[in-house]
Amino acid sequence: MSASVQHLVESMLAGVEALDVEAATAAMSDDIVLYDPHYPYPDMVGIEAVREGLAWAFTQMASMRFDIDRWFFGADGTSTVIETSTHHVLKLGSKHLDFPQVFVIDSDGERITKMRAYEPYGPHGSTGFGLGIGHRVYRLTHRRPSSRRP
Repeated sequence: MSASVQHLVESMLAGVEALDVEAATAAMSDDIVLYDPHYPYPDMVGIEAVREGLAWAFTQMASMRFDIDRWFFGADGTSTVIETSTHHVLKLGSKHLDFPQVFVIDSDGERITKMRAYEPYGPHGSTGFGLGIGHRVYRLTHRRPSSRRP
């Protein structure tokens, strides 16, 4: 019996909110494709790349929370779009980050296979500057294998 896409998403978000890499990725396929511009490598291909990205994110965050405002389900029952009110707190300076976010999520009926995050802004201001420096430092110290690129 296949898991509902809603259950997969709720399970994945619960793992992210718990800052638990294994729980966050338990509902993901081994060959997942995830795109999120908040990460040093926004395009993550494969479960190991996603785990590495989440591990990095969890070192930056004191807490993460996603309030799902709306669900939009695909006719085939295996895809969804969620609109969230996102509430995160950075470890450094306890800065609160509150912003709207949309996720487009596909599944194979058993696991999440593709996920894309969209925000209504680009990184700018002091947050964008700091994020840019953080990404550059990470890229200098963590070489990206060519197999991770789509």
